[in-house]
Amino acid sequence: MSKKFFILYFSLSSFAFFALKTFAQSADEVVFIQKMKQPIADSKSKTTLIFAKSFLDKPYKAGTLEVNQSEQLVCNLRDFDCWTFVESSLALALTKHSSNPDYASYNQNLLKLRYRNGEVNGYGSRLHYFVEWLLQAENNGLIKDITKEIGGEPLDKEINYMYNHRTAYPKLVDNKVYAEIGRAESKLNKHRFSYIQKANIAKVESKIKEGDIIAITSNVSGLDCNHEGFAVKKNGRIHLLHASLEQKKVVISDEPLAEYLNRIKKHSGIIVARIL
Repeated sequence: MSKKFFILYFSLSSFAFFALKTFAQSADEVVFIQKMKQPIADSKSKTTLIFAKSFLDKPYKAGTLEVNQSEQLVCNLRDFDCWTFVESSLALALTKHSSNPDYASYNQNLLKLRYRNGEVNGYGSRLHYFVEWLLQAENNGLIKDITKEIGGEPLDKEINYMYNHRTAYPKLVDNKVYAEIGRAESKLNKHRFSYIQKANIAKVESKIKEGDIIAITSNVSGLDCNHEGFAVKKNGRIHLLHASLEQKKVVISDEPLAEYLNRIKKHSGIIVARIL
């Protein structure tokens, strides 16, 4: 191989490598730019629902945040688990309603939703319980937990699932991280949450609005919520818009929310949060 040909080959190979790397890094930004063409509604709640519906039929994928060895902000607008679907849709709406609706602002909104105090400081700084996510978002004036006012009752349950199931979470092998999770659980257990038992959902669903965040509470010991999504109306009934493990994609449930919960034994009820 001649020296000139080698240099040309090396240059083209390097260009191809960096082009592929740039494409991989910007894939979600391309999706973001397309999503920002969605119309803005007269409330963040309605705009969130517009974005959420724009993801219908996108694939479900578990563990979407567990892609890096060290804890980093992950932006994935191509496939979702139930939590990242809710979080991403809300972050898009917050960005759309902001004075500077660019990709950097979107990532900042994602950061403020996903991490305790909006700061990445290792695995323990991520909000691992959905009720803590709701509580922080409420404290930041983004949502309001309306569960109690629409008929909820106290959720008398100690949250300690991660601490008691250490071996299920590889990163909890680190004693410092493990202790941090324990402290977060202890602090969370000082807060009084409410929930609506699944047997009572049909009675109160007229008080649930489209775009409300629905967090489905768990019968599993130590666990707060099994699943999350958004309330939507079909034929006068509340249904769930969610990233479905069962159907492997983002869907609107065939059954009304009350019937959907009754079908699944591990679901105990719901927490309802309204986007402000």
